[in-house]
Order: sequence, then structure tokens, then C-alpha cells
Amino acid sequence: MEHNSIAEKINKYVLDSVNIDRIDFDMDIFEEGLVSSLFAIELMTFLEKNFEIKITTNDLDMNNYKCINSITEFVCKKKAGDLG
Repeated sequence: MEHNSIAEKINKYVLDSVNIDRIDFDMDIFEEGLVSSLFAIELMTFLEKNFEIKITTNDLDMNNYKCINSITEFVCKKKAGDLG
């Protein structure tokens, strides 16, 4: 799966979850108050199921999940085996 299709799938999930029409891919979704810490857990479950990755305690750095672009980069690195 290519970078852009991963980003679009993540974007759709976030938009559906927060019930808005559009989001800047660099917007910090936690800092902006769009999502809660509970959403972070739901997001990790979504990522594991949809991208066939395993998220470990080493991956729990919130910088991996703060915006669409950082989530996409995290998923791409996990899929490439660059992270744990």
C-alpha cells in the first residue's frame, strides 16, 4: 500500500471519528481538542487491523499519532520494518 493511500485511509477514519469534513494533515488533532486519549487507543486498534502492523509499548510516543502525516509516517515505517 502506497503512502498516499495510507494517508487517505487514516484521514477518512479520523474525519469519520470526529465528524468534520476536512482536516489539515499537519494539524495536531490532540492539541486542537478534536480527539481524546480514548481515541488514541481506538486509533491504534484501527491501525493494527487495517495496516497489519503490531503496535508495541515502544510505539506509544504521542508524536507518532499527533497528526495525519505523523500517523502515516509511523505506519509506513512499521510496514517497512523500520520500527520494532
